[in-house]
Amino acid sequence: MNDPFGKEPDLVGPDPEPSEIDPQGELFFQEHLDTFMSIAMYRLRNVHDAEDAVMNAAVTMCRKIERIRVASNPTGLAIKMLQDSITGYYRRSVRRADYEHLVSDIPTSSHLMELGRYDQLDRAMEALEVLSPLQAQCVQLHDLAGLPYAQVTEIAGITENAAKTNAFRGRKQLMELMLTELAKEKGDS
Repeated sequence: MNDPFGKEPDLVGPDPEPSEIDPQGELFFQEHLDTFMSIAMYRLRNVHDAEDAVMNAAVTMCRKIERIRVASNPTGLAIKMLQDSITGYYRRSVRRADYEHLVSDIPTSSHLMELGRYDQLDRAMEALEVLSPLQAQCVQLHDLAGLPYAQVTEIAGITENAAKTNAFRGRKQLMELMLTELAKEKGDS
């Protein structure tokens, strides 16, 4: 006789005890959550994808909180973990794409124009990362992720004046790279 009220023996077993989360790790993560989300939103350009990547990074950060706390730049190390999580998210999405079938909606011209601007910016940012990684990091964190210079200095491990100077020079070089890329595209047609 089946008992719908759960009096039959449990075939799966008892629920596992929740693992203890280091309160210091949880506080560190909550303190920097807005920064992590800003960076993930810039890189992934989708709220849901950014949340997934940040939560994956949070798991790694909680496991390695002792290492983060003793690092010379704890926020920088945590952001490195976040960037690794974002890279892993990209890789998983590419593997998953083989099994997904897209709906045959034709994108509008405004969507294509917006994607073209992102593509042009991405190519210029990749070139800037090769030419001057510190300038690229300052531009990404301040201008694209929207972080204040105080947080940029903490993450990059430089002074506030150096962050402002690198962001200014990076923006200038980024514009030159984008104009060069645009001239190449117009010359190809």
